[in-house]
Amino acid sequence: MRTFLISLFLVIMITANCQDPMIYFGNQSNPVSVFRLVIPAPPNEKEYKAAKELQKYIETATGYRIELLTDSNTKTPVEIVIGKCAGRALFFDPKDLEPDEFAFRTNGGNLYITGGSEKGLLYGVYDLVEKYIGGSFYAPGAEEVAKKSEIRFPVMNYTEKPAFRSREVYYAGMADQDFADKMRCDRNAWKVSEDWGMWVHTMFSLVPPEKYFSSHPEYYALMAGKRGKTQLCLTNPDVLKITIEELGMKMKEKPNAKYWSVSQMDTYGSCECSECKKIDKREGSPSGSMIEFVNKVAAAFPDKIISTLAYQYTRSAPKYIKPASNVNIMLCTIECDRSKPIDSDTSKGSFYADLRDWSKISNDILVWDYVIQFTNMIAPFPNFHVLQPNIRLFKKFNVKGVFEQGCHGTYSENQELRQFVLAKLLWNPDINLDSLMNSFYRGYYGNAATWIKKYNSEMGKAQVASNLSLWIYGAPVQETGSFLTSDLIKKYDGYFDEAEFSVTLDPDRLPRVKKARLPLRYAKIEIARKNINGPDGFLDNTDGKMIVRKTFNEDLDKFVEEANLYGVKSIHERGLSPDQYKLDVLLSVKNAFTQHLALNKPYTLANPPGPKYMADGAISLTDGKRGFENYHILWQGFEGMDFEMTIDLGAPTEINYVGAEFLQDITSWIFMPQFVTFSGSDDGKNFRELTKVENMVSPQDKTPVVIRLFEQSIPSVKTRYIRIFAKSVLTCPEWHIGHGGKAWVFVDEVLVDKK
Repeated sequence: MRTFLISLFLVIMITANCQDPMIYFGNQSNPVSVFRLVIPAPPNEKEYKAAKELQKYIETATGYRIELLTDSNTKTPVEIVIGKCAGRALFFDPKDLEPDEFAFRTNGGNLYITGGSEKGLLYGVYDLVEKYIGGSFYAPGAEEVAKKSEIRFPVMNYTEKPAFRSREVYYAGMADQDFADKMRCDRNAWKVSEDWGMWVHTMFSLVPPEKYFSSHPEYYALMAGKRGKTQLCLTNPDVLKITIEELGMKMKEKPNAKYWSVSQMDTYGSCECSECKKIDKREGSPSGSMIEFVNKVAAAFPDKIISTLAYQYTRSAPKYIKPASNVNIMLCTIECDRSKPIDSDTSKGSFYADLRDWSKISNDILVWDYVIQFTNMIAPFPNFHVLQPNIRLFKKFNVKGVFEQGCHGTYSENQELRQFVLAKLLWNPDINLDSLMNSFYRGYYGNAATWIKKYNSEMGKAQVASNLSLWIYGAPVQETGSFLTSDLIKKYDGYFDEAEFSVTLDPDRLPRVKKARLPLRYAKIEIARKNINGPDGFLDNTDGKMIVRKTFNEDLDKFVEEANLYGVKSIHERGLSPDQYKLDVLLSVKNAFTQHLALNKPYTLANPPGPKYMADGAISLTDGKRGFENYHILWQGFEGMDFEMTIDLGAPTEINYVGAEFLQDITSWIFMPQFVTFSGSDDGKNFRELTKVENMVSPQDKTPVVIRLFEQSIPSVKTRYIRIFAKSVLTCPEWHIGHGGKAWVFVDEVLVDKK
């Protein structure tokens, strides 16, 4: 066996379809025999997968299939050694590497790949494939490998590790284990990994209200003088005892799990008893009583990590108490404005300030970041410009893990691009984002890349230029003043027309372009539903009659057909299927506009609606437009108060029918009124009751959204003023997760007529 010196490059020259690959060193003048892939004997699952993947991608690139051996075979002159192989040099001990870290070393004509764990080894192989073999992984089933006559591995002697210890990108594509591995991401860590025993909002699974509340209401939070099933009382010693006992039993069932969540329920309502209040007052935040409680739990399990949420009312860090060394803080960005990077607001109470403060007292923070339009998961959501600065910020404050909350069980807006970009940024926040996105556009969309890039880019620029906020609980109709103006939508449609035409003969990429167009199709339908007979609405006035535009029905059919074809399982976070969405749209279209005697008549309200739920303002409740399931559109909301409205018909008018439409969405704390009364007056001062309509919809109705018209035919009466009074439940009932919190009344069209 001849020995050669390694200069700047180890060059592996492989010619497609040749019998043996030729390997050259330095000036390529001294060829040696074929090389082999070597793995431990016997290999574990990940070591074997790593070797088979490297073998596959080299063969795909060159046409040559490298022989795979174990370390029980005699050493050959040139080898790629994967893992810790007996009789082969080990330049990096896995014990010295972090779990997801990998290391490369070239020596004596050999290449050695080591990982800090089985995953780290696999990540190293995929890194090698991307950097030196020419492989690109875009999405499950969408990857490319460049055909080449030679593969060059430079002289290597380095390690590489991710910016964050744990990295989860919660999108549907990541359900594919192979793709998640290629993206170097955790996949459903709390579901499929042994690392997590329990995952968020766990306190009621540890101290169940159905088991304890009736006999021990003192175990639960005191709010407004009453105990309720909102949260636990964290200073009750029995609650601590039960939590530790129950957690201990669960740990016996999953002895290998390291992380166990002891965290608040997904609602407001921290305990206001004297002991809890005393701690929270001292600490300046309800996180004070939370951390004191969780620290005590953590002390009972020193070999485990107890995770807890810093979420909504516990988001701000406590002033004095610190999380124990085995407590993980899961800090959530749910309230953040996605129109600007987090560090654009560093004021007291901002997420930036909270992240900074937690980083001073905790060495184990996981940020739960939200990167999708939750209410309408298929809707356009141009937040790409904040992803990199936010992830860099997390790294700056020594965050150990990031959970990027997209949507998992359905196709959503820009899903492939988002999961690709987020995964790459979580590994290296300083990667060149423009180059990264351009490489994706070219590889995934081919000839359509220019047009898809224009669409995303111009939408993002329009959002930034508008200087308007971008919230994860919004809707397309709320963005018509920023990135979904009528003119911009026409421009976007033009881009997609060009994009589809450019890949007409490309059977792989044409479906990808059509999928990318789904959010725009959805936005147009939603805007038309809201505008009804206005600009871009779905009704045309034809010979004095309101007729549904033919193009609207065509757009709806096309959207639903393609949504079903391309994997859209749910439109809304609560799981509305495309077919059900179509039925809802058709029903709302049928009832969308009503002519009546109070149409466009002025009115006064006893109390103004909530600032987020004002519909179209002053005449929204008499504009003839009827609301549908989305309470952000056409509905006015009134929190913790009764609803009262007085309409001026302008002159004494004969009527025999009154009605008012209300909505119930108990998951959003919106309840039907208990009853509605209608009264009439000639002078606007002295009113007489015309009728009273009782609520017939149970507040515990399991239907996600209920719309009811409180209507009544009455004996003919002449009156000028009509007063509508709706009695609110005011606070969420005891059985509701928001028990004690303010309940909403949502009202839309009020109808007065003579039929």
